[in-house]
Amino acid sequence: MQSLTLLDVINAVGEYARTPNELKAVVIHLVNSGKVQLGGDLAGCRIDFGPDATRQPAIVGSQTALPQEALDQAG
Repeated sequence: MQSLTLLDVINAVGEYARTPNELKAVVIHLVNSGKVQLGGDLAGCRIDFGPDATRQPAIVGSQTALPQEALDQAG
């Protein structure tokens, strides 16, 4: 299986997502379900995102935060 960067996943999903929220939901699902495996510093990490809309996504198991700006711009 090919490993991807988070930016690769964001860009690929961003081509089809209709809204920023749809983009975030799909990226989070793909990573957390294991359908997409991230490489590099984020390899094996999961994205924690609670139901509270004001809560920012965060990578679990790494010090790197999900690039919210990249998600917003890609959507």
